Amino acid sequence: MQLQYKPDFEEARNAWNHYWAGECLKRPLVVVQAPRPSRPAIEIKDRYWNATHGLWDAQFAQIDAWLDAALFLGESIPFFCPDLGPDQFAAFFGAELKFSPDSRQTNWVEPRITDWRAALPLKLDKTNAAWCVILEYCRRLAEHARGRFLVGMIDLHSNADTLSALRGPANLCMDFYDCPELIAQAMQDVRRAFRPVYEAIYKAAGMSRTTGTIGWIPFWCEGRFATIQCDFICMVSPEISRRYILPALEEEASFLDHCVLHFDGPGALPHLDDILAIKRIDAIQWVPGAGQPPMHTWLDVLKKCQAAGKGLQIYDVTFDEIRILHKELKPNGVVYCPNVKSETEARAIMAWLERNT
Repeated sequence: MQLQYKPDFEEARNAWNHYWAGECLKRPLVVVQAPRPSRPAIEIKDRYWNATHGLWDAQFAQIDAWLDAALFLGESIPFFCPDLGPDQFAAFFGAELKFSPDSRQTNWVEPRITDWRAALPLKLDKTNAAWCVILEYCRRLAEHARGRFLVGMIDLHSNADTLSALRGPANLCMDFYDCPELIAQAMQDVRRAFRPVYEAIYKAAGMSRTTGTIGWIPFWCEGRFATIQCDFICMVSPEISRRYILPALEEEASFLDHCVLHFDGPGALPHLDDILAIKRIDAIQWVPGAGQPPMHTWLDVLKKCQAAGKGLQIYDVTFDEIRILHKELKPNGVVYCPNVKSETEARAIMAWLERNT
């Protein structure tokens, strides 16, 4: 397969295939974008606003400008995800995506469930605006991307994140104690939607074994890949998580060929051992959260993940920080996503890793 913005796509495909086989081909993988010489950096603005309002020409023009200004080096694959917003999975169940009058850069949903007995069973609403728009978005973006870049899998804030958006996080926390049998049913309803949502996006976006799949955490594989997560997990005890959340994450990981788990904030750390015990989770993205030391300084967490056989995404790091981390971490399973200012710097990182692996 050839991609205009990734002439060496087949080399990257080969490296990713080795990665998923547990092999370190020449060095840890490096997913890095560098600016083209004499090109200003491009920021894609109002991406959720444009998508939810069907402003396709404006959206695609920005995507093209961003692609034209970037070099996709190492194992970086050019892609764009057809997202409507962080809580779009909840929108598929009838929640309305809201924008602030002062900002079109992000959106949210307001809780809509006040009584679980009246709300259940939860059903994927295939007639609502968000579902219809996202499928149209996928089809249009796939046509626009053909032969040039890939369409990525959407941000899937599924399982308890969806319930939190529909009910409100504080209310949902109390519901685990006040009406646990209803929350168990709600979780089953949401879990049943994961596979059909994924498959509908996969089909509409033209994904296949030829294109492979990629997600907002930019790992690529030939089969079905996605980032899985439950940010809400930081608000409950390990006991509640084991009953309601971990089975959902295990189910999602088992459906996918490969996945990375987004693990967010110190409040999630009491659940780390349980997360690492899920065999089908391939890799971890550890996000310390606002106000915390940067991710690369949490060596105890990173090494614990490696000891459990999980890969790691090491993001927002400099060349100097990579030199330090490479001495501390095993190269197998590591994917570096560094910040660079030039192609020269990116290639220097890759060359250094190859010499020192």
